[in-house]
Amino acid sequence: MKKFLKFLKWTAIFIVSVIVICIATRFIIIKINNKTPKGGINETAFVEINGTKQWINIYGKDINNPVLLYLHGGPCSATSAVDWTCLRKLSDDYTVVNWDQRGCGHNYPDYNETSALTSEIMMQDGIAMTDYLRERFDKDKITIMGMSWGSVLGSNLVLEYPEKYDAMIAVSLVVDIEESQKLFKDYMLEKSADDAEMHSIAESIEPSVWTKEEISNTNPLVMKYSHIDDYFTESDINFLTTVLFNPYCSLPQCIRMIYGSADYNTYINTTLLPEPAPLIKPLELSGRTEYKVPFYLIEGKDDHGTVTMAEEAEAYFNEIDAPNKEMVWVSGGHNAPMMQTEKLAEFVHSIAQKNA
Repeated sequence: MKKFLKFLKWTAIFIVSVIVICIATRFIIIKINNKTPKGGINETAFVEINGTKQWINIYGKDINNPVLLYLHGGPCSATSAVDWTCLRKLSDDYTVVNWDQRGCGHNYPDYNETSALTSEIMMQDGIAMTDYLRERFDKDKITIMGMSWGSVLGSNLVLEYPEKYDAMIAVSLVVDIEESQKLFKDYMLEKSADDAEMHSIAESIEPSVWTKEEISNTNPLVMKYSHIDDYFTESDINFLTTVLFNPYCSLPQCIRMIYGSADYNTYINTTLLPEPAPLIKPLELSGRTEYKVPFYLIEGKDDHGTVTMAEEAEAYFNEIDAPNKEMVWVSGGHNAPMMQTEKLAEFVHSIAQKNA
């Protein structure tokens, strides 16, 4: 019995020691990650945007660098739990602003919304945030980089207000929902030719209908054929350590952003975004190809989702008339262009050099 009690004692000491070491390690690394570069900036704040408080982080290695505003995807899918590492790779060339858009991410629950978002609201927020940054950093123009939903929102901002921007960088570009659905259906019919169950789901896709129910019905196809694991398989950063050592998010905040929670999911799905189509469709880009600012696109070769198809993005890019344009491919699917941070940074660096 004494030996057993002694074993329990030392086991408990070992477990407690490991926990203490892990907590201390996380605390130290977070402190290191939260340092402000000499001559640069590292600030986090809730700023006043159109009568709301909205979270931003501003990070850059040289306060005199041009400003880049990053628009996350979704809609309503703030990714500041993860993308801080990706965006830091751009800080040699830009002062990078990571923005959790209205009502989501860090803004919940203290600054949540009571009604659904609209394209008009998001455009107003986008231009207000742009003007805030232009005034804050005394810049005539800033650069926009938008991922997925952020790409179509950002493209609309530069189309409507070209005088405020010096470039548009699109990541995993959204163009037109119905056209994307048509291509998605054709792609899935081909991929599922030898799988009767999956093929039946593909046959049931109605391109003109894009609701949460329709999206849910196609989830088995997406899970099997759309490379949604590229957060891990096509990433050059460690997803786990990125989350654990995030200097801007508590672990509960990270978990809520990545996996959701009962209250947060209910809030997003019933209040903020009851249906995505009414928010996205007014901003679709088909036929709108005349840009007065340079347009750049980075796309995953295997991006085949319900609203983003690599082939559609390429076709739209080829139609664009802009002062300058360039498109690069990376291996992987929808998330790969952000998660392959070295390739993203190389691309953005080349853009900064052109705009210098």
